[in-house]
Amino acid sequence: MTTVCRMFAAGLMMVAVWTAAAEAHGIGGPGHGQGMGGGMLFPAILRTLNLTPEQRGQIEQIMKAHRSKLEPIFEQLHTAHDELTTKLLAPGAVGANDLTPTIQHIGQLQQQLMQEWVRAALEARGVLTPDQLTKAAEMKKRLDALRSEMRSLLGPMGPDGPMD
Repeated sequence: MTTVCRMFAAGLMMVAVWTAAAEAHGIGGPGHGQGMGGGMLFPAILRTLNLTPEQRGQIEQIMKAHRSKLEPIFEQLHTAHDELTTKLLAPGAVGANDLTPTIQHIGQLQQQLMQEWVRAALEARGVLTPDQLTKAAEMKKRLDALRSEMRSLLGPMGPDGPMD
């Protein structure tokens, strides 16, 4: 393999690793890989529900409490992604067995993030009225329809899609 090919392959691996890190970090949070996923969609929908000042305060407290639990996991995830990138770009041979422990650790951290995010979302959901939950479900349905319409107009995003 030529040096140019190796550098190109390493660059592709870095992009894949950092894309996974961004999704896990929730540049949007959990679910971001499907457009505006769970991490960004939930707070965006909350903003449309005309929360009372009391509800807004309760939800802010819930999110603040969970943020303190999420931040250390994000830090560990960042470190694990750095470790993976370092291993991928290290001189010499690197095989799947060399990467498996780090990949498994990243998977565990991503699961911890998702579980904590769901706990926060369930607590925030508990603050909402039945009417607000109905409105939230309608908003999600409309956003899903919009995402589907965008896919039909623009084609798939990603490999072989219009953004490539």
